[in-house]
Amino acid sequence: MSLRDTIEGARREAEGNAVGRPKKEAASMGVGEEEKRGFSRSSASKARPVREAGASVRVSSKPKATTNAFGDSTETKEEKRDRKRREREEEDLRLRAYDIILRSLPGYRKAERTFWITLGVGMVFAVISLACNFIFNNTTDVSTPGGLLLVGSLVIGYACIIGGFIYNLAKCRPYRKEAEKRVRGLTDKRLADLFEKDRRAEEERLAQKAAKRK
Repeated sequence: MSLRDTIEGARREAEGNAVGRPKKEAASMGVGEEEKRGFSRSSASKARPVREAGASVRVSSKPKATTNAFGDSTETKEEKRDRKRREREEEDLRLRAYDIILRSLPGYRKAERTFWITLGVGMVFAVISLACNFIFNNTTDVSTPGGLLLVGSLVIGYACIIGGFIYNLAKCRPYRKEAEKRVRGLTDKRLADLFEKDRRAEEERLAQKAAKRK
């Protein structure tokens, strides 16, 4: 091989290497750009729910006018007045129904009458002891008639009053509990029927009373 051929081969090899490097670098650059473009698309897809969530927050419904910032219901003065009036009317109706049912329970009237009689007797003796205190100059000597009357009436009065309240708790309270239980179980319809029945019974009683007067 001549020297000229050797120099020409070396020059060609050098040109081939110079041309090959840009292609490899271009290929590597292409891969990097593709990776960058893929990363950008992934980031955009990941960011999409954030934008959608923000949009949903902006279009969320506003709180109603009847609630404040803490979620508590607010009322105008007229609404509050009407609500309290309805509650009072409902309470009055329930109390009236309670009284009707309580007095219709068998045995309650007798127990109530016994309680009031016992309490009245105790009050009478308490008044007698108070009068004896003024008449006999606050003497508690049981050997004297005045002292014996004062102490005896005072003891009997306290015994009747205390015994009356004990009797009320033992005999009358169960009737009241029963009436309360029945009132709680009444619907509006049954409540109206109860009032209508009581009205008719009252009219019949007044008619019988008027007939007796004639």
